[in-house]
Amino acid sequence: MKKIVSFSGGRTSAYLCKLMIDTFGKGKVDFVYMDTGAEHAKTYEFIRNVNREFGLDLICLRGDFSTPLGVGVNYNVVSINEIGPDLVPFTEMLKKYGVPYIGGMFCTDRMKLTPFKKYCDKTYGRKNYETWLGIRADEPSRLVGDKNYKSIKKNLGLDDESIFDMFKTFSHCGSHRLCVRHFVSGEGFEDEIFVNLNSHLLKKKSEDKIRYMAEISDYQKEDVLNWWEDQIFDLDLDEWSGNCQFCPKKSNLKLAASQKDSPEAYDKYVEMLNDDSVRIDNNTGNRNKMYRGQQSLENLISTFDGATGKEIKQRIRGTKSLDTNSCSESCEVFSEN
Repeated sequence: MKKIVSFSGGRTSAYLCKLMIDTFGKGKVDFVYMDTGAEHAKTYEFIRNVNREFGLDLICLRGDFSTPLGVGVNYNVVSINEIGPDLVPFTEMLKKYGVPYIGGMFCTDRMKLTPFKKYCDKTYGRKNYETWLGIRADEPSRLVGDKNYKSIKKNLGLDDESIFDMFKTFSHCGSHRLCVRHFVSGEGFEDEIFVNLNSHLLKKKSEDKIRYMAEISDYQKEDVLNWWEDQIFDLDLDEWSGNCQFCPKKSNLKLAASQKDSPEAYDKYVEMLNDDSVRIDNNTGNRNKMYRGQQSLENLISTFDGATGKEIKQRIRGTKSLDTNSCSESCEVFSEN
């Protein structure tokens, strides 16, 4: 069965690409990148470096939004030289579907998930491939699902390391009743928790065929960063600039930092949002209420008038919003978050 790495363009995802080649061999793995056209220019430079240095033969997809409303998104296969921060896929999505917004972030589905699944189903055959995601050992809520994670923390009081151990054991044995006693002493455990967890993991693995880097590596965020320090190239980018630069899921501080770092990209993004071609009706999001607090990006950025980029970045570090599971993490298809 073909193994397909969904490459996000971030450090962890890029490390997974190399790990998959070393673990399974190049011939058994393909690598797919879904482009939004809204990433930082340095992300695209990193993607090209990863492709060249690791020999990925990267397959690059862009969503095709030319189909009529009511007909799903298609995809175009493009060369690696055609991807870049031109906002083309994002602009075409806005014309067809309107703006994504907090509480209605459909953009990952439209620009990444749907094109990826359609391409892989057509190329490899449905259920005939595994999708591998760069989700690490220190991201337990993404590994076991957010609802399971909260339930385990609340009812069992397990720490993140124990939850990761549980994930690895469940992933390999497939029977919650055999595995549970490794983690909970006595007979009074909440059996329903493990039924739900087991069901979730088995569905991901056998039905959806979703696999995680954490199954073959114990690397955490710091391990990945240390690994990249030893390479001949790296992603020369502050974490708040990762993913789509002005994604509504980012914190206000990260959006303000991105604006300070890339004022020209910010101006182009705002111009895109306010273009007359953007779909606006009662069934779409409102670009003036797109961000946290139901505000426009311009209004959000204006609240930082007078603050320097250095001050904003110090506040980001002070609030620990670059820690694991913050929105500096990659925007993965299929992920629970």
